[in-house]
Amino acid sequence: MQRRDFVKLGGILAATATPNEGFALNDSLKSPRKSSQQVDFLYDGLNLSPKDYASLLMKLADEGKIKPDFYSNGGVVEELGHKFAQLLGKESSVFMPTGTLANHVAIRKLSKNSQRVIVQEQSHIYNDTGDSSQILSGLNLIPLGANAVEFSVGEVEKIIAKTKLGRVEAQIGAMAIETPVRRQQDRMVSYESLEKMTDFAKQQGIRTHLDGARLFKQAVHTGVEPKRYGALFDTVFTSMWKCFNASSGAILAGDKAFTEKLFHERRMFGGGLPAAWVFAAVALYYADGFIDEYKLAWSNSEKLFKELGKNEHVKFGKIENGSHFVNLQLQNADPDKFREALGKRNIELAKSGEHGFMLKVNPSINRVPVQELTGLFLEALKEA
Repeated sequence: MQRRDFVKLGGILAATATPNEGFALNDSLKSPRKSSQQVDFLYDGLNLSPKDYASLLMKLADEGKIKPDFYSNGGVVEELGHKFAQLLGKESSVFMPTGTLANHVAIRKLSKNSQRVIVQEQSHIYNDTGDSSQILSGLNLIPLGANAVEFSVGEVEKIIAKTKLGRVEAQIGAMAIETPVRRQQDRMVSYESLEKMTDFAKQQGIRTHLDGARLFKQAVHTGVEPKRYGALFDTVFTSMWKCFNASSGAILAGDKAFTEKLFHERRMFGGGLPAAWVFAAVALYYADGFIDEYKLAWSNSEKLFKELGKNEHVKFGKIENGSHFVNLQLQNADPDKFREALGKRNIELAKSGEHGFMLKVNPSINRVPVQELTGLFLEALKEA
């Protein structure tokens, strides 16, 4: 893949970028502190602007690091698959255009002819896919752990017992667990709970899938490598855009028997993109650096929050079993004016809610020295 093959694409993307969007590309995008001063507390990754995304692709093409794929097979897509299979501790993996499709294909294949699938009541699979598992694959999702981060072995035992009492024989085919859980402010299911649940599932002949869209963030907070989480489950998915800055994409990993010819099912559901290198090349570029960058980001955020917490108008709170979210509440200050003042200083926050601001820590915080960032927050506070 050569630079000239998508210079036109780069020009189109760049034209859509706003002047303050993203950061100026330099020789080391893995060191965003050397680029512009924009920081956000909104995303999991760097949320590259169209201009920066296109510039990175052209840089990689100039260096000969983009080998084109054919319908999402081969080339840099295959390289990406090998990389994440290794990181997730699996034999093989398949690229999927979205996490929704990765989760769907996983539980569809794992469940085989036993179409009952246990999921968290708060999971993405159960709440945010428009009943696609039921409509497209005839799966019967059984939600457990209402309004909670996780469900218990006891709840699963009750479901198994109830299933056996039915007049028509039925079995649980698969179990999916999401962690961190987005609908629970990205709270984490502990490694110990996952180990206990997957051990029980194996004893019952239930195959297991991990929805690990943000697994690499959890790995930093728990000190447990992604591959150790992956080893507990038959299959695991992780997102390519949440932490690895691709504009879309997912990796679904498992053993070779699971992934063999899985591209046929991917294409059956309309996911066989004619060219996926535009996603894979960027994700591969950031694959090895994310954990270190996020460790630094979290360390910097703790220093920032500690300094800001000395101000009488600011109160911080961590989320129980949380990952990257931190709660910020203001005392005797206008949250809208505070947010607007930060925006003028290239610091972006989501709108304040009933319980104040929810700040999501990501590597963009590394772009500005902590002392300087603290000063910008305090300046904004004075205007609120």
